[in-house]
Amino acid sequence: MSQVEVHQIGHVAVAPVAQSVSVRGRALTKVALTVISNTRWKDRRGELEERATSITWTLWGKVALNASWYLGVGSKVAITGTMESRRYTNKEGKEVFTFDFTARMVQFLETKAQAEARRKRVADSSGEPHGRVAPNSATNPPRQPTSKKGA
Repeated sequence: MSQVEVHQIGHVAVAPVAQSVSVRGRALTKVALTVISNTRWKDRRGELEERATSITWTLWGKVALNASWYLGVGSKVAITGTMESRRYTNKEGKEVFTFDFTARMVQFLETKAQAEARRKRVADSSGEPHGRVAPNSATNPPRQPTSKKGA
């Protein structure tokens, strides 16, 4: 098992959805965030080549909650985290190699105006109403009014 630091800049491919999970008796928010990056280069003949790389990152805690609330399909992001390789033997007796990507930091690379314009384009193409969708009440319940003590 080895760990490597990874940086990726790309666009969100699937709308992130927050899950509440229990880790060592503590409730945490978890999000799987799929980001696609395109790489372009010229081959030996001078022809343009292109390859898309898709990575599904695991986000935890506040980073996960912010991503689920503010990011949508097409959002441009920069992610820094770790890649961990593992290997195991499956039920058929074959050795399997897998890579897990865990985000430490997610930077939003578009302005609020750009995000709103993208949301409007997506809503226009899908027939959905404009604006933000309310957060999942299980992962982000509405705040209760607090009273000041001694008042």
